[in-house]
Amino acid sequence: MNARIARQGRLILNVEDREGPRYVKSSILQRAGFSVLEASTGQAALSLVRQHTPALVLLALRLPDISGLEVCKLLKSDPNLASTPVLLTSPALATSAQRVEALDCGADNFMVEPSEPEELIASIQSLLRLRRAEDAYHRTSQALHDNEDMFRQLAESLVDVVWLLDARERRLLFVSPRLSELCGQTPEKMMEDPTCCLDRVVPADRARVASACASMLQDGKLDIEFEFMHADGGIREILARAFPIRGTANETLRVAGTCQDVTTQNRARRALRGEERRKEQFLAMLAHELRNPLAPMRSAVDLLQQPQPAPADAFRARDVIGRQLRHLSQLVDDLLDISRFNQGRITLRQDLVELRGALNTAVETVRPVMEAQQHTLRLSLPEQPLPVRGDMVRLTQIFSNLLHNAAAYTPIGGQIRLDATVTDGRVDVRVHDNGMGLTGTLQRLLFDPLAPEEPGSTSVAGARHADDGADTAGAQSYMPEGPGIGLTLVQQLVRLHGGSIRAESPGPGEGSTFIVELPVEPWQNWHPAETMLPRPSGPPRVIMLVDDNTDALEAMSMTLRMLGHTVVTAPDGPSAVARAPEVKPEVVLLDLGMPAMDGFETARRLRALPEMRGATLVALTGYGQPEDRRRALEAGFDRHLVKPASLEALTRLFEEQGS
Repeated sequence: MNARIARQGRLILNVEDREGPRYVKSSILQRAGFSVLEASTGQAALSLVRQHTPALVLLALRLPDISGLEVCKLLKSDPNLASTPVLLTSPALATSAQRVEALDCGADNFMVEPSEPEELIASIQSLLRLRRAEDAYHRTSQALHDNEDMFRQLAESLVDVVWLLDARERRLLFVSPRLSELCGQTPEKMMEDPTCCLDRVVPADRARVASACASMLQDGKLDIEFEFMHADGGIREILARAFPIRGTANETLRVAGTCQDVTTQNRARRALRGEERRKEQFLAMLAHELRNPLAPMRSAVDLLQQPQPAPADAFRARDVIGRQLRHLSQLVDDLLDISRFNQGRITLRQDLVELRGALNTAVETVRPVMEAQQHTLRLSLPEQPLPVRGDMVRLTQIFSNLLHNAAAYTPIGGQIRLDATVTDGRVDVRVHDNGMGLTGTLQRLLFDPLAPEEPGSTSVAGARHADDGADTAGAQSYMPEGPGIGLTLVQQLVRLHGGSIRAESPGPGEGSTFIVELPVEPWQNWHPAETMLPRPSGPPRVIMLVDDNTDALEAMSMTLRMLGHTVVTAPDGPSAVARAPEVKPEVVLLDLGMPAMDGFETARRLRALPEMRGATLVALTGYGQPEDRRRALEAGFDRHLVKPASLEALTRLFEEQGS
């Protein structure tokens, strides 16, 4: 019961050896609502204080065993009891020196007896109020200390720099130790001079950061990103943020902030954007490269569809279709190579090729564009061969890209010239136009796909964006920002061939010249390859063609019959399975992507037929990835050919089947 009362601050210990005065004081306290414990000696008083922890000790100066002064000293020297208020009482004869000595011994107040009851109660109430105020202050101080300690531990465990600023006095109150790792300054140095780290901000950002900090001192807000020289000498990207801490009158008392190193995040974000750009570049290049061979093929087909084309024109059209078809087939193989896209690289064939052939094919590819724009194209090539070590398709791509670029950004009826000259083991190929021209700045930025638009010259900046497959009718109106991706691709391909490329122009409106330099082999080493395919050797074969594409089926049938083979066709899988026991084909060319029954199921059913045990099954498909080949072989096919299969590949297949 006394413990609960003590906690409520209403328990008083009355220490007095005289029975009469002790009774009177206890009665006064009880009438005032206090609970009272009594002690007649100093030792008893010490024991009761330790046992019950009273709210106040009313202590007589004179006691039979030890004096009240000694009891007071012992109470105040004990850390567990020192906070207990002591009201020391003494007879009226006490001297001034005795009262001073009582206060020096730790008494919280001194009262001369006899005193009025009201004075006694008022003195006790005053001491209790003071004690409650001190307790509240200590509790608040402890809570504040705990919170500060928690804040410091949290701030020190964070990777970011955390700081706290006094907005009124404009001085730092706290800076986390991470600051030392960031700028090489101790928190103490930063507290003394908050501007000491400003010198580590890169010069280009320093004025902007200083202005933002000055504004923060006014409104307490900060949100800025800048580059910073780290203590290790490297450049870091820092995101600094701050917010105001306001008082009850909405005034800014503190400003809390962080400095976060966002270098890694920003680099990852830029890498992701770069990956997205490469994807877009790849798709644009895919459209461009696949469309280029179609234009001359379309022109050749139009010529062959005339009622009575001249024999020379028909032969020329046939050659155009053959060259462009081989060109297109190789492009499809290369462009659909997923690993090439994912790894961001281009693989070249290292053949000894005739550069004049690449230039002629490039001219052939771009001729419909030239004619649509009414341009005059002049071609000047040396008589001797130009052997170049590299990839015929990629070399053709380089010059068709440059010619498309020149055609697209030269006004209608322009003059375009393609020249090639050999000097000191190198060939210089120049693509010249009298089009929009280039400024000096744009010539330096021309091959950078991320180059910003040149201020004040939007049309010039857009003038050298390579035509990535856009229809020529809209080329003049299409003015994208920056040089674009086409010339970057050209530069990459030229470098892969051991060469270089540069652009020259007298200025805007004065035309441009692109010069490609490539190493050439000695022309005496050039031996043109045999272009005519040999006729198949060995006896003719019985071949079954299975394809749901009627045109493909008819064209392949005519070609194989012309070579002396017996050809049986089937438009779908069930028909092939039904006819196979009767026909007994030696070779089955089977399309995989057929409706109703695909090529895999057809192959399994053909393999189950006794009459087909010795037949060669060949998967003919547009899917040419390693996984596609593996799946075809696992399904029972002997070979896997990618559409369109060349006559050379089929001839080699029939020869191997007969051996």
